[in-house]
Amino acid sequence: MIETSGTPGKVQPVSGRPQGGGALNALREEFWLWAKSGTRQWQLTKWVERLGIIPEAGRYRYWLVDRPNYAYGVHRAAQSARRLGFQRVTVVEFGVAGGNGLLALERHARYLGDHYGVQVDVVGFDSGEGMAQAHDYRDQPFRWGAGFYRMDEAALRARITNAELVMGDVKTSAGAWVAANRDRLQESPIGFISFDLDYWSSTMSAFELFRYEDVSHLLPRIVCWMDDIIYSIESIGELQAISEFNAEEPGARAIGQVVGLRAGLPFDPPWAEQIFETHLFNHPRYNDLIEDAPEQLPLESSE
Repeated sequence: MIETSGTPGKVQPVSGRPQGGGALNALREEFWLWAKSGTRQWQLTKWVERLGIIPEAGRYRYWLVDRPNYAYGVHRAAQSARRLGFQRVTVVEFGVAGGNGLLALERHARYLGDHYGVQVDVVGFDSGEGMAQAHDYRDQPFRWGAGFYRMDEAALRARITNAELVMGDVKTSAGAWVAANRDRLQESPIGFISFDLDYWSSTMSAFELFRYEDVSHLLPRIVCWMDDIIYSIESIGELQAISEFNAEEPGARAIGQVVGLRAGLPFDPPWAEQIFETHLFNHPRYNDLIEDAPEQLPLESSE
């Protein structure tokens, strides 16, 4: 079993991994990880952080930080919030499990919040009981099982600093949380969401955040990390949830992959292929210009 290009710590069976122990096999294992684009950047990040040869600002510039996908999402959320005139923005993780991702999200929120002069509020949703029973084939019961990824809630709460941990079934907890925090979210709208619920059914429930007529709890465009689309097809799991969601009200909202992102980021990171965006076309601020004015393109001299 080896780590995929998705969440570190989640593993998938891949044939050909070196077996055995000893220094030689450790070297073979390291080479095996470096040989694949799906794990190469995770290894690069590990060694950059271990050696301490690049300052923190440089590591963020090149996304050589723990869970760079989360760092990128927080960066985009904070940057967009600032350009739209907000002093705060909220970032969310659906599917906290052990909590390593939530702690990383807190670290990125502190650094990038300071960088952009925006307070970044962190919220995590989880049942605490691990995964529920699969609903049907779209939940991929051949891949996931009931009770996977349980949380030690007490241990996690002892580690988090300012993140809000919302416990309960996402079918009801997300909506109840929005209703209870509507006023705060108008000042700190959601700008990044990590969807790591694995199941089609749970992801569809989490998409309820986007179905409100009043979308003041959201930025016009929300960066989304879709964790479990690797080793999958479009008719199951998170990709099926996206397809069904997009068919609901195609003129009002849509979720899609950010095309070309991988080529525009340093070191060609495979995780960029799992970055999506939710666009709320009916959001009252959707058409607000947030990009810097480009340089003009005068005709080049023929000489």
